Amino acid sequence: MRSRLLPYVLVSLAVLLLVSLGTARLMLSTVEQQVNRTSRLVALLLSELLVPSLERPQVAQTLRRVLQDVDFPIVVTDELGLPRAWHRIGVPPDRFTAEELQHPNRLKRDPDYLKILRTIARLKKLHAPVPIVARNRVVGYLYYGLPPIATFLQVLPFLLLVVGGLTFAGLMWAAHSFQDYTLKDFWASFAKGLAHQMGVPVSSLWGWLELLKTSGADPRIVAEMEKDLQRLSAILRRFSKIGGEERLEPVDLAQVVRETVDLARDRIVRNMEIRLSLPGRCIVRGDRELLSWALENLLKNAYEARRPEGGQISISLMCDRDEAVLRVSDNGKGIPREYLKLLFKRSFSTKERGWGVGLLLVRRIVEEIHGGKIRLVRSEPFVETTFELRFPR
Repeated sequence: MRSRLLPYVLVSLAVLLLVSLGTARLMLSTVEQQVNRTSRLVALLLSELLVPSLERPQVAQTLRRVLQDVDFPIVVTDELGLPRAWHRIGVPPDRFTAEELQHPNRLKRDPDYLKILRTIARLKKLHAPVPIVARNRVVGYLYYGLPPIATFLQVLPFLLLVVGGLTFAGLMWAAHSFQDYTLKDFWASFAKGLAHQMGVPVSSLWGWLELLKTSGADPRIVAEMEKDLQRLSAILRRFSKIGGEERLEPVDLAQVVRETVDLARDRIVRNMEIRLSLPGRCIVRGDRELLSWALENLLKNAYEARRPEGGQISISLMCDRDEAVLRVSDNGKGIPREYLKLLFKRSFSTKERGWGVGLLLVRRIVEEIHGGKIRLVRSEPFVETTFELRFPR
């Protein structure tokens, strides 16, 4: 599901980024135009009002009143480039008196004055200073920057991209959690219901079997019926465990594999060669019956995908300190390519009347009950199909 949605998500995020970039650029351009227009109006106002000189104290006070409503960084200098008034640059507008500003040599070590000079240099790189002209003479310059909203507009597209990505990740997590919840709920309801519905007739069959034993029926028939009933009872126990609360205990996985293969040779994988590569012991925490059932399902799949002349199954088990790795391989027809994406996610079957829940059962047993991991390592028709099961030790 995730792999199918990924291209659409990437395209959506790319469109979101392009649209937000275009919108932000347009808004930023509008803001810059307004700032430029405001700056030139201020310069024009100063040109008309400040005819005498920028050095007079009353002129400095007038400058501060003019600039106090400006919402972007601005610095007014005299014709020599020395600061006379400023606003929104991190230095209080009344930090220096007009008389102090007339003696810049005395302020060359003052950190606030140096900050004003650095701001002038920075603003000069952003925009060309606007000259303040009075009576055909340049009496000063106006340096200006952009309001805080401009910085926000510059990073807005990337913020939207991050928000979009986080939203997508949250939705995918919610969908995945809901899917896991519904799948677990399905297994619990299905397994418990099946065990309950089948339990009553199986109990009755056991009673009839005991009656046959005492009525002189053929012992061979009774023995075969008893084997089938034992098999059916074991299946019901397994379904009951699948839908209920699991109890894990130390289990020798190598022994479980040997016992399962011995039983499968007669019932499931007749006429197929089975090769084993097992250690002496391999202890994991698990449920012996469910582990055997998982392996049975893989053996059954291998048998149903066998070659016409038979085929071969190889089972290997490797144990180290951290985990046990069980591999089941066969040389049958493999898994059709169109079904590879459905593995362990939904039921499917290549048989006309198959339920296709075998691999779902295996995944439920390995991953959800035993905390392990199952994956398809390789599937090449009539060469090798290998499933790998990993269990924590």
